[in-house]
Amino acid sequence: MPKRTNGEGTIYQDKNGLWRGELTLGYENGKRIKRKFSSMRLDELQKKMNEERVRLNRNIITQNSDFTLKEWLEFWLQTYKLNSVKPRTYDYYEYALESYVYPYIGDIRLDKLKSIQIQQLYNGMNARGLSTSTIKSVHIPLNQAFEQAINNELVYKNPCRGTSIPKKEARKSRALTVGEQQIFEEACTQTTFHDFFIFLLNTGLRCGEGIALAWDDIDMQAKTLTVNKNITTIVNRDDASSAKHVRIVQTTKTESGRREIPLSKECFRVLSRRPNRHGFVFASRVGTPLGHRNVTRAFDNLLEATDLPSDLTIHSLRHSFATRLLERGANIKALSELLGHKSIQITLDIYGHAFKELRAETISLLDSAT
Repeated sequence: MPKRTNGEGTIYQDKNGLWRGELTLGYENGKRIKRKFSSMRLDELQKKMNEERVRLNRNIITQNSDFTLKEWLEFWLQTYKLNSVKPRTYDYYEYALESYVYPYIGDIRLDKLKSIQIQQLYNGMNARGLSTSTIKSVHIPLNQAFEQAINNELVYKNPCRGTSIPKKEARKSRALTVGEQQIFEEACTQTTFHDFFIFLLNTGLRCGEGIALAWDDIDMQAKTLTVNKNITTIVNRDDASSAKHVRIVQTTKTESGRREIPLSKECFRVLSRRPNRHGFVFASRVGTPLGHRNVTRAFDNLLEATDLPSDLTIHSLRHSFATRLLERGANIKALSELLGHKSIQITLDIYGHAFKELRAETISLLDSAT
């Protein structure tokens, strides 16, 4: 009896009225690979089987993919992402996959991986206390890699589509209170990075943007600065025998990140006393950009020396800049542009708690008027 051809199927009805169908998808090691369908309605059954035939006729299903998930993800990174995303993004993808995917499901064959296994991976990360953003850092490259696998006809379905990312309450941004900021400003005069810290407090720049700031970005006459780049540390992929990591200057992530910021009087005073007006504004003694790790270490040491809360981070200086402006009645659209946010909604989401406090203070004005 001749073998059934791919896509050939049979339909029959049980005694209880249930319609059943069966399609031949192909052969592996001499054995027929089939898929079964069922429905109480014949037209629904035929529709399911016809949709499967379409997939089969388009050659979407590949029965003999030898890729494990780990092998495919490594190939996908090298082939499709190395030259299409920023180096820092590539490092994020690589780190997330190596840390959270390969040890748990990396050995499963690509075409055998199920949605439930990916869901269990996400749930396990959540149970270990990892943040929603960390889980998303795994989901994003994993989802993209499976979409590419579909395009390459290695699988016919993306198992990531059937998953749900566990959600946790987002950690509120932490700004210094007015009192904490006064303590910080007084204490940081004793540190090497005094000017840098004060500058971040008065511009809202991200740490990488401040480190990358060059004198060419400053217009002392107009008293403005232009944000158009940042400095980040990435894995050194050019020479394995040299440093493991290198610092690179790269453009801001979004168009809104490129912005002009007017200089406050305090910022202008900081810049006026900076020496060697060429190259980086905040440079080391030999003219190289500041090291992010050194800046962070100095900031943490300052917190410890002043008994300021340990949950503050270098990013808190940016949050403090925004919070002080909100407390003084700043226009939300203008603030969003100063921070380089893509939309006002992002600003509202981040500083919603500050608005809540300000609304309460505003209502209290009614009580003081009576």
